[in-house]
Amino acid sequence: MPSKRTDSNDLKNLVAVARGDREAELLLKNGRVLNVFSGELVEANLAIEGGKIAAIGREYNSGREEIDLSGLYLAPGLIDAHLHIESTLLLPAELARVITPHGTTTVIHDPHEIANVLGMAGVELMLYSSHGLSCDFFATAPSCVPATIMETAGSELKLNEIEALLDHPQVVGLGEMMNYPGVINGDEAVLRKIAAAHRRGKVVDGHAPELRGEELQAYLAAGISSDHECLTAAEAREKLSCGMKIIIRHGSASSSLAELLPLVNLQTAHQFMFGSDDREAADLIEKGHLDDLLRSAVALKGDPLLLLRIATLNAACHYRIYDRGALAPGYRADIVAFDNLTDFRALMVIKNGRIVADKGTLTVDMPVSAIPQFALNSMHLARRPEAQDFIMKTENNTLPVIGVIPGQISTEHLKVAVKRNATGDIIADPAAGINKIAVVERHRSSGRIAVALIKGLGLREGAIASSVAHDSHNIIVAGVEEEAMAAAVSELVRIGGGFVVCGKNSEIGATLPLPLAGLISTEPATVVADQMRKLLAAARGLGTDLTQPFMTLAFMALPVIPALKITDQGLFDVEKFSFL
Repeated sequence: MPSKRTDSNDLKNLVAVARGDREAELLLKNGRVLNVFSGELVEANLAIEGGKIAAIGREYNSGREEIDLSGLYLAPGLIDAHLHIESTLLLPAELARVITPHGTTTVIHDPHEIANVLGMAGVELMLYSSHGLSCDFFATAPSCVPATIMETAGSELKLNEIEALLDHPQVVGLGEMMNYPGVINGDEAVLRKIAAAHRRGKVVDGHAPELRGEELQAYLAAGISSDHECLTAAEAREKLSCGMKIIIRHGSASSSLAELLPLVNLQTAHQFMFGSDDREAADLIEKGHLDDLLRSAVALKGDPLLLLRIATLNAACHYRIYDRGALAPGYRADIVAFDNLTDFRALMVIKNGRIVADKGTLTVDMPVSAIPQFALNSMHLARRPEAQDFIMKTENNTLPVIGVIPGQISTEHLKVAVKRNATGDIIADPAAGINKIAVVERHRSSGRIAVALIKGLGLREGAIASSVAHDSHNIIVAGVEEEAMAAAVSELVRIGGGFVVCGKNSEIGATLPLPLAGLISTEPATVVADQMRKLLAAARGLGTDLTQPFMTLAFMALPVIPALKITDQGLFDVEKFSFL
């Protein structure tokens, strides 16, 4: 919850409590307090005044309100260093309602998903609707809208708009700079955005998968300081040696935790942060948030005290929000009480000195933000697609095919012998694991549709479709029968965006509507999670065994992640940076 601006009287009260001349507003007694600076656990009482920590020690033994924690572990509130709210499928208030009881008190989010659909108005909507919640949401200004010139986006953020965002008090930096070729090649428009952040003393986040050697040096020379896209330990090790901060991702479709955690030690820990990136509502409810990451990291033999420092202080320091991330005098009283440091079950969460969650239940009310009509009308197609729009014709007997890598957002660039029907058209070959995939432009009514082949989705029949397709979020559909692909897209348009499963005979099996920009549900998290369970069950009934087929599908349209992707303009070779 928001705290009021500190004035001299607030400071006087804090000093008086610390000096022992004033009784604390709230006293947490008999806790095991984590000192993230020294890596120690200290049995002590913690005095809170005016939403801040006044003092820590056994000598502080009186408060106007006292809570005996009986040996619980006290840590700073957890901080997610990189999250896209849109990828949770939830409104900010619903997201806060879910993650606060898991110990998260601060999130750094990049609203570039909604920006690519709705532009500046979408970013402003996210900033407004994420204010005053049980968890603080800081944003980074989207750096790449449109994300690339290889796809059709719904909007564009110009330099003056990015500068206005960088001046906003909730904005802590320039968001992930995906256009690394632009940085490396000295693109003036790209460098002006970076310079605008530097002038304001704000960080610039990176996005540079597999960037190594001289190209990495050039990228870092522009003052880009972090990356959440390391694919291997060797890549991360090189970036660490160059001073780059590494955000270890633990999302729904992709996790780098097992690969990168072995690099964390006492010498390197200050260069790491934790981030979810893309994590869906069902996972947040069933598995948790950063607490799930911490559990997984401890199971991988991570040091729990070191992990907690990475999950708190490091992100606060990186994003220069210096009032949180530690339990120490003068810091914001954002606190989570765990019963142990193995499964990290949050028994109590305190935000700005106020209890906001108790034993997994939120204890405060959330404001409700109205959703403007412009955000609910984002499906702009020239016409409803028909089966013939997904027919492929070519004389070539071997074609490039997108190869899905389970658990990763990168792909393989395969070459596969095609299968044809009686009229010579290229068709899906589910027996060989080959499905069709298409992107339908949905922002400018251009009628543009690109069709290709994909291996690894595992669909034996029917089709699945989504209006979540990073980063421009056109419609993406994959399937076996062209009729099912067309029916899935038509249903997607009818419900205003979201996810659709369509059977072999074009029957709609399940839907999850995402009417806000085609990205976000207006329903409670529990409803979204239930819809997702039904959706996944229907998708698996078509044959896919992927854990998150829709999130995997969404990344097949991201032409800044190797190796082969598809946009509304065609099949794109990321490594050669050209269309095929």
